[in-house]
Amino acid sequence: MRDSIREFGKLVTAAVMAAWIGAAHVPAAMADTYVFDPGHTNITFSWNNLGLSRQSGRVLEYEGMLVFDPMQPEDAKVDVTLKVASISTGAKQLDRDLRSSDFFDAARFPEITFRSTLVSKTGERTGDVAGDLTIMGETRPVVLQVRWNYTGEHPWSTLNPAYRGKFVSGFSAVATILRSEWGLKRGTPLVSDEIEIAIETELTRR
Repeated sequence: MRDSIREFGKLVTAAVMAAWIGAAHVPAAMADTYVFDPGHTNITFSWNNLGLSRQSGRVLEYEGMLVFDPMQPEDAKVDVTLKVASISTGAKQLDRDLRSSDFFDAARFPEITFRSTLVSKTGERTGDVAGDLTIMGETRPVVLQVRWNYTGEHPWSTLNPAYRGKFVSGFSAVATILRSEWGLKRGTPLVSDEIEIAIETELTRR
């Protein structure tokens, strides 16, 4: 009887080890690569202006990609490049000022970049995306609070044949930074140091 129990135990142990080893060699689910849909992406920033109002601007030109698998969101990767010359506030003189050496110095530093370093799930559809934000050659850590809105075939696919087979993802994200950390101190404290960033984006699977 004891011998039978020992043999049974060995078989169980062997089965568990085999399953563990096999699982270790099963490839992870394949994440998809997405690119930004420029017609459905808004990257905005806002600030307190003299205590009178909250003003905002947009970055109109950008490029980048997202690697994302809804089953493994912590493995996601984001890489975005923003074109400084495309900053638009709706006020021509302010746009010129922001692109000048008094602020972003677009001639010397034409791009702002964000590259993710860590993704942490905070809820069923929310997460924190930590990354490196580089402005004017200075790199500082930033955390985006992100909401995953949708991943799947384009919702228009059942109504418009042009969208059939088009796979998309949608996200909303916000972050708050202090511009002075990147040397952008002009106008403070009358114009707020604190800048709020908001992103609404739809992405298409490559």
